[in-house]
Amino acid sequence: MKKTLIPTLTLFLLCGCATQNELICDSASKSPVVDAGILNSDEYALNETFSDEFESNGLDSQKWYDFYPTWTGREGVFHFSRGNVSVEDGRLVLTAKIPDESEVSPELKAEGKQGYSTAEVRSKTRIRYGYFELKFKAMNALVCNAFWLNDPLDSDKKYKAGDKIEEIDIFEIFGKDTNPKQAVAGRYFMTTHVADTPYVESKVWIGRKVSCENPVIPVKFAEGYNVAGLLWTPEKLVWTLNGKVMREMKNENFHRPLYLNINCEVNSGAGLPEASDLPAKFKVEYVRVWQRKADLKK
Repeated sequence: MKKTLIPTLTLFLLCGCATQNELICDSASKSPVVDAGILNSDEYALNETFSDEFESNGLDSQKWYDFYPTWTGREGVFHFSRGNVSVEDGRLVLTAKIPDESEVSPELKAEGKQGYSTAEVRSKTRIRYGYFELKFKAMNALVCNAFWLNDPLDSDKKYKAGDKIEEIDIFEIFGKDTNPKQAVAGRYFMTTHVADTPYVESKVWIGRKVSCENPVIPVKFAEGYNVAGLLWTPEKLVWTLNGKVMREMKNENFHRPLYLNINCEVNSGAGLPEASDLPAKFKVEYVRVWQRKADLKK
């Protein structure tokens, strides 16, 4: 998202991930890939508005933007391109590449965003609370692949003092390292951000408070599909990977509806991808969101 790479706060190995056959089974049943005790699935129902199996010929424009309405990319590094978002063989595909000069507008060139083009998919409406799940395969490149929630506020509030902007990063991962001094591949970044207004995407973060854990995971994210999840309730945030709890924290800030995002970005703090690794593709088999049945009726 709109930030530099967070320094390492935690380091450990996670064992006991679900097998590929288990993931396929749960994919077919549309039940959450989560261990018993994390949530009571009987209390939850699938929210179709924020869920997608990506089985149509293109992105569902009723649910998603194929761009970020108020942010075009990071100055000096990359821009989001709508042409890098596609649906192929029942999967959402987000591509990162080095664009041809003819593909970049003069405005983006003036901001220095022509070096790389990446992709963003964003929900058209906000949602509050639920269990959020993504089955994905990361790109084999030094590009950040991410699944996240945020609310930068509408313009009548975001540029005035007195409010907060919020972000929950369900995951940020890199499929490959190119800089041995900054080894990020295999780390699973789980982060929250709260900052004061006024706020401008990727430029202004006033009084930002960050909480991050980024364990090393014995999983090659670019070699197969994994399932990431987040349980967001009024009381707590619980991050999961292949059904296992990765992190849990008390929910002290996140009580307003947030947008859902799936994207890829070039993060200069982690290093730049090798040209030979591009174009690269971040593939998503599905995104599913369950909410408590009482919340769905509101």
